[in-house]
Amino acid sequence: MSRLVPAIERLDKALLRLEAAIAKRDAIDRREREALKTALADARAEYARLAQAADSVSNRLDGAIGRLKLVMEG
Repeated sequence: MSRLVPAIERLDKALLRLEAAIAKRDAIDRREREALKTALADARAEYARLAQAADSVSNRLDGAIGRLKLVMEG
């Protein structure tokens, strides 16, 4: 019985350390998820900006091609 009490105390301490490690890991996971959400939102915003720029370039090219056709026909 005398060896059982210290063993239980060691087990309790080990469980406390394990619970603390799990809580710390959960906090890290939350921070990582938030960082990934922010990065995804940034990437989506950049995509939208680039898509708008591509549309603008496409429209300008269409206009230039149209003008060149008029010059070549005339």
